[in-house]
Amino acid sequence: MGFFNTSGLLFFLFFLFIFQNTLGQTSEEEAQEMLGLVNEIRAARGIPLLSLNAELSKAAYDHSNDMARNNYFSHTGLNGSTFSQRINAAGYNGSPRGENIAAGNASVVNTFNQWLNSPGHLNNMLNSSSDEMGIGHAIDNGSTYTHYWTQVFGKSSGVLSSGDDVAIQKIKIYPNPVKDVLHVDLQNTIEEPIYLKLVSVTGQIVFQQIKNQYSSDLKLNISHLPTGIYFLYFQNTNISKVLKF
Repeated sequence: MGFFNTSGLLFFLFFLFIFQNTLGQTSEEEAQEMLGLVNEIRAARGIPLLSLNAELSKAAYDHSNDMARNNYFSHTGLNGSTFSQRINAAGYNGSPRGENIAAGNASVVNTFNQWLNSPGHLNNMLNSSSDEMGIGHAIDNGSTYTHYWTQVFGKSSGVLSSGDDVAIQKIKIYPNPVKDVLHVDLQNTIEEPIYLKLVSVTGQIVFQQIKNQYSSDLKLNISHLPTGIYFLYFQNTNISKVLKF
């Protein structure tokens, strides 16, 4: 019985040591919360929203993980890698745009506020040429700062930016703000089907429709959507902010 107790205690202490020094992995909730906070400040300035990208998130987490495991804090990896090299190595097909790092805070909000109050980090979050983001949070209780965060940005391949030319002759959206039904009166000169989508502030597509005609009066029933800010996209280009109440 004494041997069993001793063995059990040793096992428990070993498990506790491993648990206390296990590197945490970014949760989906953390990623969505950070995306929502970044998109809120972009929306307030009329900048197109970001969406989460798996390869960017891998690059971000791998760097946070490396900093936590090896107890350092730098944009340059221990192997000399830059953020662009790490993003490309993660398999991202777009163009790297920037990286933010932070350490010391456990929560998404406090980490976001660190970046929000730093001009350089804020510029990265507001970069209009970026359309995708990745976030990585790693934890090591044996390191100096315990919590390490990395946020990376990219421009996806084959997606129009807000400055790309879209041949729109006329567009009218009403009412705005809207409660139940949003009317979209659209005429354009593009000789192809009309592609419309409505995107939430977290980058989620909540409505999309393709119309095989060159002018259309669409009625979007959004009564089921929660109140907040949405963005209407035409042919992948953001054309209007919609307020739902």
